[in-house]
Amino acid sequence: MSHTFESLPRGFSDLVGEEAAQGVWAEATFRSVTRSFGFAPVTVAPVGYAETFEQFGSAATGRIFAFEDLSGRRLALTADSLVAVLRALAGSGRLTGGASALGAACVPIARYRRKRHRGWSQAVAVICNETDELAADLTLLRLWAELFQILGPATGGRLEYCDYGVLDAIAADEGLSPAEARAALHRRRRDTGEPRGAQPDPSSHAQPDPLSYAQPDPPSHERFLRRLDRLSALCRGLPPDEAPERVAAAEPVAAERTAHLRTVLTIAHELGVRVEFGLDWEHAPEYQAGLCFLARAGDGRTLGDGGGYHHMVRTLDIGLSSCWSTSASVNLLAELGPVPEAECVHLMRMPSADLRTFMDAARHLRGAGYDVLEHWRPRRLGRQLRQVPARPTHWFALVGEKEAGTRRLTLQNAATTGVTRNLDLPQPQTVFEHR
Repeated sequence: MSHTFESLPRGFSDLVGEEAAQGVWAEATFRSVTRSFGFAPVTVAPVGYAETFEQFGSAATGRIFAFEDLSGRRLALTADSLVAVLRALAGSGRLTGGASALGAACVPIARYRRKRHRGWSQAVAVICNETDELAADLTLLRLWAELFQILGPATGGRLEYCDYGVLDAIAADEGLSPAEARAALHRRRRDTGEPRGAQPDPSSHAQPDPLSYAQPDPPSHERFLRRLDRLSALCRGLPPDEAPERVAAAEPVAAERTAHLRTVLTIAHELGVRVEFGLDWEHAPEYQAGLCFLARAGDGRTLGDGGGYHHMVRTLDIGLSSCWSTSASVNLLAELGPVPEAECVHLMRMPSADLRTFMDAARHLRGAGYDVLEHWRPRRLGRQLRQVPARPTHWFALVGEKEAGTRRLTLQNAATTGVTRNLDLPQPQTVFEHR
């Protein structure tokens, strides 16, 4: 079956021009913010062993682009941003010695999924081996506070928090392990028809036995779920500053966790971040541990998420016991971001123009902060000028014999007739002649 050269499989999209510029801006913004917090920049390989992603048991499992190469190795396109960054950090030796490691990357993702882009980029920041949970949570909070500030108030950015530490405290009080508690939530989600999130990998020894889903809940599981239901109803609609106290009063076993939660919510308020808190466990990502959050735009779209991935990273057997991460959709950040538009000069070289004068003019304009689009042979000047975008940020200028003689350039605004700027060009440099 043949395909035309320009066609792509359904769900994929090439981006050119302004659309691509938005994505480049979003990636650069995320990298700049994470770098300011000390995250090491990371670039990841587009291909890895399929087992790497399958072992992690994340949302990518069963939906990756896997294939066998000429050597019989089973490979896959990068299917999970967190796994890819962890692989890079481990390969660089940064996960040894017990010290905390920070890394950030913009990772092109390729996996089967019903989204606008089946191949898209995720911006991800990872904190590994951090012994202070509060430090990790507050670092991720402040990252998003800066991103929201850059995106601007019109974005309506907010964070929705859910605390798995409360879940684990109640589960322990009922004699359940974290894995058993999450299996109960999986079962609840399946039986109630709720949308299913990331499923555990059946091949992973650290995940609950999938056959247990078909077994009836013992009394401890039922009591555990009932207690969560009561907390969920109690917290629904509560202001964030009231929720921790109400949770601690209703479930004293979670008092220590609510103190941690109270600190994070208080600092979020001081930073000017809109926060919400809820315990609707059916909608929370079950592979996270501790305090987790969703980052949303004002219209409710999910921009990203974050939290602890402790239970999951232990399945990788790379010596990690704690890992926090936040990821964001580069595409969605790009759509929301106020992408700065640089002023652009369309520089037209007339037939009488001196070659070096034309290049001097282009170099001088770029040095003054303009983007310069060089038109070396505008055959029909009128038609060429009509193709210049009629925007206030676009200008055009002619370079001919007059400009070479006066060393003076006139910029004409493409949107407003009569608005001009004059620039003096530097005198040509004397070329050293070999004697």
